[in-house]
Amino acid sequence: MSFENKNLYALLGNDVEDEDAAPAPIPREIVKKTTSSKKADVAPASADPAKAKKNKKQATGNEAALKNKNANKDVSAPSSTPSKHVKKPFDRHSRTGKTDSKKKIRQGWGGDDNRELEDEANAVGDALAELNADADAGAPAAPAAKSLQEYLAELQKAENDLEGRKPARKANEGAEEKWNANEKIEKETSSFHEGTYVKKIKQKAAKEKKFLEFDSVFSDEAPKPAKKAPFAGKKGGKPSGKPSGKPSGKPAAKAQGSEPAAAGVNEKNFPSL
Repeated sequence: MSFENKNLYALLGNDVEDEDAAPAPIPREIVKKTTSSKKADVAPASADPAKAKKNKKQATGNEAALKNKNANKDVSAPSSTPSKHVKKPFDRHSRTGKTDSKKKIRQGWGGDDNRELEDEANAVGDALAELNADADAGAPAAPAAKSLQEYLAELQKAENDLEGRKPARKANEGAEEKWNANEKIEKETSSFHEGTYVKKIKQKAAKEKKFLEFDSVFSDEAPKPAKKAPFAGKKGGKPSGKPSGKPSGKPAAKAQGSEPAAAGVNEKNFPSL
């Protein structure tokens, strides 16, 4: 059984290349000139010595010193000014000429008589003697153990030897009548210097509540009487204050705010029981 691979891309028909055909030329790169005033990121062209300007003036003075950067490499630096106060050797040593005397050295460090050595030997002997004395004495004997009943019995025996235990006095026992009366004991104090001026102390009166009594009447306000307008009199004349001639025959209108008429009592609303 065999399998045949089919190239489906061969059906497109655009992968046929002519082996004898010449290669296509490389396309030319077109560089557009820029009108920008900024410097181009391109290395400058090397200087041509043939085009250099002849008979160019050489720099002098400070300008020449600035351009000559290697002028001070071979010149030694100036030496520092030597100091006039030069320290002598062994400057930390004492120059007073004072030294410790033999007596001072003997008292501080000990002499040749070996007194300190004898004192040390005697101290060692004393320490050994104390240790031997402590060993001969032995450890102190432990106290004998006793029970609580034995301890209480010893206390009771000691109280009996001291003529027994004295009972405590009871309350109010042996009281006397002379101490029942209330007596005030005042201690007299003697004044060494009496003042001539006695300070007056102002006493403030205690604050008390004060009640105001008044007769209060709770009732409705009485109606105000109606004001009568003065009579105008004749037309165009001044008011005379007198009543007009004839009455009109109509009842006078009641003033505003007058009391309403009392409602009548209907006996039908209150049947007899």
